Amino acid sequence: MDRAQLQKLFQYSFSLTQEKASAEDLLQSSLEKFIKLDKAFDNPTAYIRRIIRNQFIDDCRRLKIISFEVLEEGAPALMEDRSLEDLQIQNDLIEYIFKQLATAEREVLYLWALMGYSATEIAKDTGQSRGTVLSRLHRIKQKVIASVQADEASAGGSAL
Repeated sequence: MDRAQLQKLFQYSFSLTQEKASAEDLLQSSLEKFIKLDKAFDNPTAYIRRIIRNQFIDDCRRLKIISFEVLEEGAPALMEDRSLEDLQIQNDLIEYIFKQLATAEREVLYLWALMGYSATEIAKDTGQSRGTVLSRLHRIKQKVIASVQADEASAGGSAL
């Protein structure tokens, strides 16, 4: 495993924890688990990401710091996967929005926007249905639009 792969795994861990030290701990414990398996995998990075995700969920449940929301069957889905890319948002607004998202939404946003995964790939990687992923992307889009509109209103309607 090279440095670039480790950096991507750290970024993924950070997208879940939102704290550098916690992300480092999460990555380290996940790598330890992976090494102890002593097996060959077709895609070790994807397997480690799954270990990271599962470890994060276990930690959160143990500490009861995250709430999991049940998605409704008929929840609206995002029809166009690329619509968030059309929004031009300043770095500070991106950070603000990222902090407003639930952990599951941050995970989906990270995999979709930063890693370039499709909704189908995210669903397969996280073990969720494609509809769930699309629903989360739709909610993220709604939160981004609301944040941009609030920012424009507070700036007197000036463009970003």
